[in-house]
Amino acid sequence: MDKNLDLFADDHESLGQLVDRLDQIPAAELTAKWPKALAELVDVLACELGRGGMAADKALAQARKLALVQANYMGGRAYYIPTGDHLKAALRDRAIWDEFNGRNIDQLARKHGLSVPQTYAVVAEQRKLAKHRIQRDFFDQ
Repeated sequence: MDKNLDLFADDHESLGQLVDRLDQIPAAELTAKWPKALAELVDVLACELGRGGMAADKALAQARKLALVQANYMGGRAYYIPTGDHLKAALRDRAIWDEFNGRNIDQLARKHGLSVPQTYAVVAEQRKLAKHRIQRDFFDQ
């Protein structure tokens, strides 16, 4: 990660100075000129920051900064943003593992919209991952 940050060091420093000035510009004046897609990104980011416990005004200010930084590095390009289905499936699988007690496979299958064999496969895969985490911790010490 640090090596990647070096690639943006000079540009990011000057961008940081601009980002720090965002708080000095009235919100209506600032966002009136933003493209619709960027304004929507601000809304999504602000909503998630607020859900995480940040005060609404601070969440909106931080979301504007994050959107500006993303627009700086990725703006003007056509790029694909994955839907996050793999991440959602991984989180679902971890939830199944956390809720699994050895006798509730049918309930878990219904709850998560999977077949019983699919749920067994999830449990088996999560068991393998848990075993790997434990063994890695044991051998890393």
